[in-house]
Amino acid sequence: MSHSKKPLKGPTVFVVDPDPATGDMVCEVLEGTSVGCETFRCGRDFLAAYRNGRPGCVLLEQRIPDMSGFQIQHRLAAAGWQIPLIFIVTKPDVSTAVELMRGGALHVLEKPVRSIELLTTIQEAIEADESRRRAECHHSRIKQLTDALTQKERHVLDLIAQGKSAKQIAAEVQRSVRAVELRRKSLMQKLSVRSTLELMRFSVLVHQEIDLPLAPALSDTVARSSA
Repeated sequence: MSHSKKPLKGPTVFVVDPDPATGDMVCEVLEGTSVGCETFRCGRDFLAAYRNGRPGCVLLEQRIPDMSGFQIQHRLAAAGWQIPLIFIVTKPDVSTAVELMRGGALHVLEKPVRSIELLTTIQEAIEADESRRRAECHHSRIKQLTDALTQKERHVLDLIAQGKSAKQIAAEVQRSVRAVELRRKSLMQKLSVRSTLELMRFSVLVHQEIDLPLAPALSDTVARSSA
């Protein structure tokens, strides 16, 4: 690593380019912002230094002596690292740009890059990264709540997501309406929702974001069991 700006807190732009001028330009563009900058002359140094989970984006030259930008892109994808990638290419052809975008690149920029274009693209990449992280956190929270439910409660939540009333649910699980209402009340407490409408919204959200299927033959199990 040849140059760095700011500590490891907050988003960082990881510049991978054998040309030091690129890293210097990025660091200058980011001067006065809350975004850090770290530069690397080769792909192996970057892959050795980067730790999954660090926020920000990667600004990557396609032509690097030790490994190509394609190879770095594939390494990151294989490791499950989802940090946004911005490629900078000298005289890019259409096929190269298409392949990079298909591989998950957020943008492909042509050298020389104008400062305003570079800053705008970096801001977009960081916003995309932050949005993905918020979504993952939200997804994780929903999954944590639903994992704490019993199979019977999950079954009722599944039926609520289908828009069924307490009477319809009671008929399906062969229990009394009162028993279903008690289970629904238990669900509201566990999921920290304050109304039946909020519970319905949560149940739909679960199936949209997590898609938790009902276990096979669970209906029969619930029907045979007591509430």
